[in-house]
Amino acid sequence: MARIPDKIRSIDGSKETLKLTVRITNLWFVGTPNKYEQAEMVFVDSEGDQIHAICKSDHLKSWKADLKDNCTYVMHNFKVVKNDGQFRVCKHEYKLFFIGVTVVREADLHELPFKEFRFVEFANVVAGNCVWPVGWRVQSQFVLSF
Repeated sequence: MARIPDKIRSIDGSKETLKLTVRITNLWFVGTPNKYEQAEMVFVDSEGDQIHAICKSDHLKSWKADLKDNCTYVMHNFKVVKNDGQFRVCKHEYKLFFIGVTVVREADLHELPFKEFRFVEFANVVAGNCVWPVGWRVQSQFVLSF
């Protein structure tokens, strides 16, 4: 019998044999292409919860062609680590790293939501009243406020 997928909200660092059904809502590459490069992405599940995931260069060769923005996947097995860095992409307490036994399978999962925008009044941005990262443009540069 097929295992029921875990919810992003339930990820608490206690297990790494996760089964997730997710949509990649943001995907970007960091580093020097074809030298040292890693993929960073945001996953969203059926409940709209988000988590940051990273595929480091040693595993990226296996997955780069398969990982696409706005596509849906069933994924298994990640390294789960605390999301306690200075710059957090998502508010989730943990983030995921692809490892040698991570499994990625593209799947047709229409029920998964697309990227969700959370707009706030600019006055709240200036006053520092934003609860979570909000982006805005200042002199043609993208600024992220935490």
